[in-house]
Amino acid sequence: MINKIKHSILFLFSTLAFNAVSQDVHFSQYYANPIFLNPAYTGATFEHRFVANYRNQWPGISKAFSTYAVSYDYNMTEIKSGVGIQVLRDRAGTSNLTTTGFSASYAYYYQVQKFKEIRMGLQLGYFSKFYDYNRLTFNDQLFTGSSVSNDQEVVPKINYVNINAGALYTTRLLWAGVALHNINRPNTSLTEGTNSLPMKFSIHGGYRFIISKKGNFLQKYFAPSFMYRHQKKFDQLDIGAYYFYSPISLGIWYRGIPIKHYEPTYPNTDALSFMVGLDIKDYDMRIGFSYDVTLSRLASRSFGAAELSIIYEIAKKSKRKRVYVSCPKF
Repeated sequence: MINKIKHSILFLFSTLAFNAVSQDVHFSQYYANPIFLNPAYTGATFEHRFVANYRNQWPGISKAFSTYAVSYDYNMTEIKSGVGIQVLRDRAGTSNLTTTGFSASYAYYYQVQKFKEIRMGLQLGYFSKFYDYNRLTFNDQLFTGSSVSNDQEVVPKINYVNINAGALYTTRLLWAGVALHNINRPNTSLTEGTNSLPMKFSIHGGYRFIISKKGNFLQKYFAPSFMYRHQKKFDQLDIGAYYFYSPISLGIWYRGIPIKHYEPTYPNTDALSFMVGLDIKDYDMRIGFSYDVTLSRLASRSFGAAELSIIYEIAKKSKRKRVYVSCPKF
C-alpha cells in the first residue's frame, strides 16, 4: 500500500506541469511535423520527405521537457496513397519520465479537381513509458541519510497502443483539417489501476495570399493559420501568420484563449511564438527555428521554449509535376 501511494505521488509531481498545459506533446511549428499534426498529411509531398524536430521547453526549469521526433513519408501517386513512419521521444522531470513511440501511418486522397484534394489518414502507434526510480529521493533516505531507499523497486514501465485519425481538405491556397488522437484512450498508468489517456480533438487551417510569383514558383506570400485543440477539460488555440519572401520565412503566433479562465486567477494564456525559416532550394531542404516567449506565471523562470525543424524533400522531376496541392511550411 505504501509503495502504491509513493508511486502515485511521484507520478503526480512528474506530470503536473505537463497536464496543466496539455495531455500530449505539442510543437509550436506544428506544420513542420505534418504527420504528427494530422495523419492525413502522410504523403502530402512530391515523393520522399524526411523530417526532424527538436523542442526544448522551459529550459529555466531543471530537466523540464525535451522532445525529439524523426519521420519519413512517401507519396505513392499511382494509387493515390501515402505511407509514413515516425519515432518520437519525450523526456521530463528529474525522474526522466520518458515516453518513446513508433508510429506508422497511411493516407488516401481523392482529387476533387486538379488543384483540390480530400485526404483521409489513419495512424497506429506503439509507445513505451517509464521513469527512473533510482533518481528519486524518499522520506526514509532523508531521515537516515542513506543513498538507497528501503523500498527501492524495479523501474516502473508500461507499453500501450495508440490510434489516431484525420481528414484534410487542401488546395494550392487553402487548407483545413481535423484530427482525433488517442481514439482508443489507452491506459498509461505507471501504478496499479487505470489512467486513460484522454482523446484529443484538433482542427487546423490557413490560407495563402500570393503577393508575387514566377510561373509555379511563389516568390512572396502571406499566410495566416490557426490550430485549435481540445483534450478533456483543457483547450488551446494557436493563431498567427507567416510571411514568405524567398528564401526567408518569418512568423508569429499567439497560444492561448484569453477570454477563457480555468479558474478566476488562472487565465488560458501561454506564449508568443516567433519563427524564422530558410528554404535551401539547391538541397531541397527547409530549416525552421522558433522561440516561445512565455506569457503565463512561469514567465520569470521558464525561459520560454526553443524549437528546431529540418525538412528534406526529394523527388524525380516527373513526380514533382504530379503534386497540385501544397503543404504549409511551418
